Amino acid sequence: MRRAAAIFITLIICAFQAAAQIDSTSLRRLDSKLGQYFSMLEPLPVEVKNEECDALIEASEDPYLRQQIALRIYDHYLNSPLMGDEAVAIHLTDKWFSTGMIAMSSESDLLDAKLFAEFNRRSLIGMTAPEVSLTDPYGATVTLPSDPGRGEGSRYKIYYFYDTSCAKCKLQSAMLRSLLDDKEYPVDVVAVYVGRDEDSWRKWRESTFVLGDGPAEVIHLWDPDNDSDYQMKYGVTATPRMFLVGPDGVIIGRGLDTQALERLLSARMRDLYHNYGDEESFALFDNVFSLYGSIISPGDVTEVASMLEDRTLAKGDTLSFKRLVGDLLYYLATKRSEGFREGTAVFIKDCILSRPEIWDTSDDTLKVVGMANMLDGLLGRTPVGSRIPRMPIKGWNKFRRGGGYLFFRSEGCPVCESEVAAADSLGVRVFSVDMDALERESPGTAHRLLDIFDLSSLPNIIKTGRRGVVQRRYVSLAEQLLFLDEKE
Repeated sequence: MRRAAAIFITLIICAFQAAAQIDSTSLRRLDSKLGQYFSMLEPLPVEVKNEECDALIEASEDPYLRQQIALRIYDHYLNSPLMGDEAVAIHLTDKWFSTGMIAMSSESDLLDAKLFAEFNRRSLIGMTAPEVSLTDPYGATVTLPSDPGRGEGSRYKIYYFYDTSCAKCKLQSAMLRSLLDDKEYPVDVVAVYVGRDEDSWRKWRESTFVLGDGPAEVIHLWDPDNDSDYQMKYGVTATPRMFLVGPDGVIIGRGLDTQALERLLSARMRDLYHNYGDEESFALFDNVFSLYGSIISPGDVTEVASMLEDRTLAKGDTLSFKRLVGDLLYYLATKRSEGFREGTAVFIKDCILSRPEIWDTSDDTLKVVGMANMLDGLLGRTPVGSRIPRMPIKGWNKFRRGGGYLFFRSEGCPVCESEVAAADSLGVRVFSVDMDALERESPGTAHRLLDIFDLSSLPNIIKTGRRGVVQRRYVSLAEQLLFLDEKE
C-alpha cells in the first residue's frame, strides 16, 4: 500500500508541474486525483495518513501547488464522514498552517483551524478520556473518567453532552433512550447538561431522559459554574455531542449520533460477550501445542499461557487476553493427558482465579470463572502427595499398602481396553475399578469415589507409592509403552 501511494504522489505532482499554468481546470483534475488518493488511504490508521499527506505536500516544489494540495487535504479530513479522520486536519494545522510553512486562504480561516485543533486535540479516538470534575444533582463532585465504584474497568460509557433547550438534543435523547431500552446494553450513560437552568435540568432528568429497567444506567452531571473546562477538553462547541469510552477509559467513538453509536456498541458487545471454545480457537491451540511434540508437559501449558499474556495483557490489551485465555481454558477442559491436566491446574490459578480485577463482568463469571472453579475443584481432588483413603472394596486396602497403578475404568470403553493391554505388556501392578459394575453393586461406594477422585472422564489412572501416596495422576500406560517402543 505504501509503495502504491508513493507512486500515486509522483504521478500527481508530475502532472501538475508539467502544466503550463495552474488554473481552475487543472485544479479540478487535482481534486479528482486527490479523491482517488484519499480512497486509497481510507483503511490506514491516522498515523499513516499523517505521514502520507506530509509526503504529498513535501513532494511539490511549486509553492502555490503545495498550498492548494495542503488546503484540499485539510478540507477533506476536516469534513470526512469517516470517524477519526479529523485528527489528520489537526495534524496539518499543527505542522503546516500554524507554523506558517503554508498559508491558509485567510487569517480568519487560520483562526478557525487553530480553534478547531485546540477544542478537539484532547478528545481524539485512541486517547484517554480527559479528566473533568463535574457536579451531580445532589451537589457532590464526580470526576470523569468515573471512579471504580461506578464500575470503571468493566463497562462501556457514553458521554452525552446536551442542552434542555436544544431541539436536536430532544430528538437524539429520545433515540438514545429507545436504543438502550431495546438493546439492553450494559453501559453507563454519563449525561452532562451544558446549561444553567436547574429547574429545566430537573424536569429533564425526571421525565425526558428516563431509562427502563435494563442494565444501562444514567449518571446525571452538570457544571453550573463552568470551571471544569469540559468544553475545551471534549470540543463541546455545540450540542448534542456524544462519545463512546471503553472500559479502560480510552475514547473509541466521537461525534456520534445514535445510529453510529449502535453500530459501535454492537461490534464491541460481540467482542465482550465472546463465544469461548469454538472450532477456530481449538484449531489454533492444536497448532500451538503440536510444536511441543506428542507428549505435553505441565510446563508447556504454562509457557503457552505466558506467551499469550506477553502478547496481550503486557501490552495493555485486556480484551484479547481474556478472549484467548478463555478459549485456552475451554480447550484444556477437553484434554485428559497428564501434562495437560496438571498444567491446567496451574494455569487456572495463575491466569483466572488469582485475577478477579480482570474477570470482572457477569459474562466472565458465567462463562470463564465458573468453568475455572469447576475444573479447579476436580483437579484439586487427591493431588500429588496426598494419600488415597481406605475403601470397602475387595483388594483395595492391600493394593494401597504396596502401591502401583490405580485404574478407574468403564465397561465397553475402547481407551480403557487399550490401557489394560498396555498394563499387561508393561507388567506393572494394577488395581482396576470398574465404575459401572461398582455403581450396580455398591452405589454408595461409587458415589464416594466420585467425590474423592476426578472421575469426570474415564479412564483415569493414578500411580501410587507405598501406603497410598499419590505420585502421578492422569497417567497413560499406552503412552508409556509407545515411548519405550520408540526408544528401542
